[in-house]
Amino acid sequence: MRPIKFRPLSLIGLCSVFAYLGSQVASATTLQDIYDLAVNNDPEIQAAYAEYRAGDTLRGQARGVLLPQLNASYTFTDTNKTLLESEEEKEEYGVTLSQSILNLPAVYSYAQSKAVAKQSQLTFHVAEQDLIVRVAEAYFNVLRGRDNLASARAEEKAIAQQLEQTQQRYEVGLIAITDVHEAQAAYDLAIANRLTEEVNLGISREALAAITGQAHHNLQELAMEFPISAPEPNNEESWVEFATANNLSIQLAEQVLEAANQNARIANSEAAPTVQASARYIKDEPFQFASSSGVSKAEGMIMQLSVDLPIFSGGSRHAERKQAGFERVAEQSNLVATKRRVLQETRSNFLTTVADTARVQARKRAITSAQSALDATEAGYEAGTRNIVDLLNAQRDLYRAQRDYANTRYDYVVNSLKLKRAAGTINAKDLETINGWLRAGQAATIAAQSHS
Repeated sequence: MRPIKFRPLSLIGLCSVFAYLGSQVASATTLQDIYDLAVNNDPEIQAAYAEYRAGDTLRGQARGVLLPQLNASYTFTDTNKTLLESEEEKEEYGVTLSQSILNLPAVYSYAQSKAVAKQSQLTFHVAEQDLIVRVAEAYFNVLRGRDNLASARAEEKAIAQQLEQTQQRYEVGLIAITDVHEAQAAYDLAIANRLTEEVNLGISREALAAITGQAHHNLQELAMEFPISAPEPNNEESWVEFATANNLSIQLAEQVLEAANQNARIANSEAAPTVQASARYIKDEPFQFASSSGVSKAEGMIMQLSVDLPIFSGGSRHAERKQAGFERVAEQSNLVATKRRVLQETRSNFLTTVADTARVQARKRAITSAQSALDATEAGYEAGTRNIVDLLNAQRDLYRAQRDYANTRYDYVVNSLKLKRAAGTINAKDLETINGWLRAGQAATIAAQSHS
């Protein structure tokens, strides 16, 4: 089979390509651009932030119950006793200052509010870390879909040319009709693969748009020289130690358990006595008409110390104590489960990232091997020692190797971020580092080849 040759572009066509590529490079969206948009537009992170701010108010609410309470009151009374007697009007002013002296449920509620507020803060920070991974995964899924589609289109084009040459060989009697059928079947399969990749790319773009609230059709590519290296430190137990000390999901589960502990204390203290002191200043000014008798004024201070002791509540407090106890046991089990899950994810992500490092190099070598195999198969096909099936398989292996190499590079990037998330060390600077390895020029190169 003769090698495929591209026709040279005319000067006008070349200028048109460069103008097109220039506009594409200028408008290419980076990973950092996507992240900045996601911070302001992703509904999940916005909801997490609102819940964090709402949870932060709980401490003030619980603390207010323990602080002095000041209330003012005014009462106006108009009494018409009978038609023959006087009509009386009375005004009463009052100011009451009260202070809780002993209120164990309120004390434990304040301690619980601090745990819940910390819980809402950690929930927001977990959402921030998840957003970093979601943005990177959605971004590179689009690049993955774009590369896979480009490879599927190139494979379809190559097989179409092979089918055309096979039909020409059959027409002059050089090959059998079975070779034409084999080529046609391969071409039909290539069309189906291309259609599948078009759908996958569309789905990936929609997933990215769901995070930022807008469509993105031109993303910068990951540079070919992007460094692929083993995790640092390259020791599984070191990452497990990082995760145990820094993973936010573990810290969140600990705060949920602390809130459950305080809730159990609240339930156990509901039967304890409460003591409250209050001081009330009142001023009473009655007015009486049609009679001069009975007119009096009252003004004074009332000091009060009250003690309340709950005795019987129909068994509801006992049931609440049992409920709080079981909820505490449940959160203890959830904390253990969270620790085990985090350690499992950390070990899995570490092993996967290490494997990705080796796979990228192996996939790169596989491309060279597949190209050499294709060259040898083409030569054998021309010499009559290899058939059309061998040639089509060799072409398919080359395109598969190219797709696998690109996909493994994207897997490495995403899995590296997941490892850092599991260890609790991920932050926005990790995206900045990756963003520095994005190139608009590589996408332009692909576009240039497609215009050739």
